[in-house]
Amino acid sequence: MLRQLFAFALFLFSINVLSCELVVRVEDYAAQSYRDENMQWQGIDIEITKALLNQAGCTYRFIPVPWGRALKMLEMGKLDVMLSVSKTEKRTQFAHFIGPQRIEKIRIVSKANPSIILTSLSDVLNISLPLGIQEGAYYGESFTRFTQSLSTPDKYFFKVPNNDTKLSLLTKGRIFGFLEEQLNIEYEIRHQLTPKDVFIHPVIVNQAPVYFAFSKASISKEQLNSIERAFNHLTFLGVFEQILLTSQN
Repeated sequence: MLRQLFAFALFLFSINVLSCELVVRVEDYAAQSYRDENMQWQGIDIEITKALLNQAGCTYRFIPVPWGRALKMLEMGKLDVMLSVSKTEKRTQFAHFIGPQRIEKIRIVSKANPSIILTSLSDVLNISLPLGIQEGAYYGESFTRFTQSLSTPDKYFFKVPNNDTKLSLLTKGRIFGFLEEQLNIEYEIRHQLTPKDVFIHPVIVNQAPVYFAFSKASISKEQLNSIERAFNHLTFLGVFEQILLTSQN
């Protein structure tokens, strides 16, 4: 009887691990994730995620969701995975972090020949239009302290739901510029996907690791352990590093 119970428990454990079917948040934008002409997801984050989850024995599907809404869905367990997420104390309450996935560098982008060249965050106080920032995004401790020091932060920063909105507002002259990861901007410039003649300002808003974030509400301990082992194995083999190097060509 004891042997039968043990065998049944082992069977349930195997089913739990093998039924690793994950919903992954993506956004159709620039280098990280985009749909090709066949409407298949491509990009750096896509390739890294496929490598990780395939190694872990998980199946997956990608769904596009705005960043701010995605964080709430991750907290509720309606999303299983988010990519390129900054690790904060608040987010660790509802997400497991595996990584780092890579190092993120946040820059300020505007139209070419700007009236002011931003070399520090304090230069933002001299611009006549606000900067577009992603709703729910984290841009580092220095940026957080700077915005908290402002009596009217909405005068200088305008929250947008997605990256397409940032580009549209810049083209229409509604914002001075926007905050974006350097990786994405350089990709868009190379592939002529940005408005013509954009300018990357010297100031680096934030440079820090970003991670895979897994929902504590939907990911089991066994699944998490399996994914962590897969991450460590692929890191040792240099798989993630090779994907990043290939993307820069």
